Amino acid sequence: MVKKKIFINIGEYKVSKEPIILECIGLGSCVGICLWDRKKKIGALAHVMLGRSSDSHLSDINPFRFADKAIDAMLSDMLALGAKKENIVAKIFGGGNLFRQSGFKIGEKNVVIVEEELRKKGIPIVAKDVGGNHGRSIWFDTSTGKVVVGGPFIETKEY
Repeated sequence: MVKKKIFINIGEYKVSKEPIILECIGLGSCVGICLWDRKKKIGALAHVMLGRSSDSHLSDINPFRFADKAIDAMLSDMLALGAKKENIVAKIFGGGNLFRQSGFKIGEKNVVIVEEELRKKGIPIVAKDVGGNHGRSIWFDTSTGKVVVGGPFIETKEY
């Protein structure tokens, strides 16, 4: 059976209890955050661009561009579908520094904030593929919790 695929753009997230594939294409400094309830098989994927909404005066334009707002929304929606917080795990991907010359290290900062926000919520990170100077694309199967990571300059891996 071929599963439906849903593309998650920057500043978007999707939660599903149906067996689907959630995908983010071209994660550079952005971070793809996968949350999965291992028992209920409820999955969520966010494509976040920045860390905390409190660090920006533009947080009301699209709050889900920010890791803190996206994680809160995903957890809330997952719990509403029947997920149990103690069964939820996280996998994170991206956070690359594609513009090494700029010195901003936005990707690194994004990863640190995502990790801090998940820790504050008590969500363990069970897998990650972050950093480096390359982009990634991810495909998250909500029925199994598996994430395939690939890109033009990296070997395809499964987490």
